[in-house]
Amino acid sequence: MLNKVTEIVREAAKLMENRNFKVENKSSISDYVTTVDLSVQAFLESRLVPLVENSYFLGEENFKINKDKLCQWVVDPIDGTANFVRDLGASTISVALVKRGRPVLGVIYNPYRDEMFYAEEGKGAYLNGKPIRVSDRPLESSLFCTSLSVYNKDLLNHCINIIEEVYPKCDDIRRIGSAALELSYLAAGRLDLYFELRLCPWDFAAGEIIVKEAGGFIGTIEYDTTVFDRAIPIICANTKENYEFLRKVVENEIPMIPYTD
Repeated sequence: MLNKVTEIVREAAKLMENRNFKVENKSSISDYVTTVDLSVQAFLESRLVPLVENSYFLGEENFKINKDKLCQWVVDPIDGTANFVRDLGASTISVALVKRGRPVLGVIYNPYRDEMFYAEEGKGAYLNGKPIRVSDRPLESSLFCTSLSVYNKDLLNHCINIIEEVYPKCDDIRRIGSAALELSYLAAGRLDLYFELRLCPWDFAAGEIIVKEAGGFIGTIEYDTTVFDRAIPIICANTKENYEFLRKVVENEIPMIPYTD
């Protein structure tokens, strides 16, 4: 199964080589979709759904829950569309198979560096065939990956409050612009802490199982598990100590945030 999925994802990535595309805005000037997003998603849906009986496709461009199906293919055809449009070389295809509300398989591919991150429940996490593991860096040596809530800029001050609390205690900060890639980098030990106040299921589903299988910690404010029917805050870290620290910082800010999903 996993080998088939990675082959399909690699084939889909060839569609990203097309630089002759159109861009359309969705919910805001910062939230848009390209014709390549749509082409990649259509290709993945046609190839993934037949692999698993009683499954359906849940993609960024057609988010519709089907409660009658046992399994979901949770997919972001291009995570980091802004990076893709600007040819920054930091966009991914993210595919997860979610069964009974839990990711059991995840694949994240960055075609620009030919890096395929993947994991299957209980079998570890890998990068191009080699096992990966989160780092053991303490907070003071950690690289903190942040978000500025680009799709809801009303939350910017809350993001800054969290950053101001964490930054003096860590080594440095990064922001890549693709949640799937950022979670993959944390799983591979390149980053150590991560937060986002509002991620959608297709943003984190594959990254969740890859991080967990690499020995990392990922969850939301109240639980060490996630849900796949709405946007939620996501906290991720390399060690339990760093995870609990970051979760407490974000939790202290959450009561002031004016949204409920």
